[in-house]
Amino acid sequence: MIKIIISAADFWCMKIVLFIVLISTALFAEHIYEKKASKENLKAMENRKIKCRLVCDKKLYKEQKIADALSFYRASKLYKFTKEF
Repeated sequence: MIKIIISAADFWCMKIVLFIVLISTALFAEHIYEKKASKENLKAMENRKIKCRLVCDKKLYKEQKIADALSFYRASKLYKFTKEF
């Protein structure tokens, strides 16, 4: 009976210690990925030409991925395209 009480107490202590470790890890890990923007990056974020270029590049990249997927499925023997409107 005493062994059961001691093992239950150990279990709860370990659970509390683990919880404290996880909380502290989560609090400190939050700052790892934060970066301060340099002056050049701040100027680039305000530049309309750079923003426009980023949007255009993303759009072209998505269109290229769609075109690649369509050419893959058209070349595949398992898939068939039919015209239905």
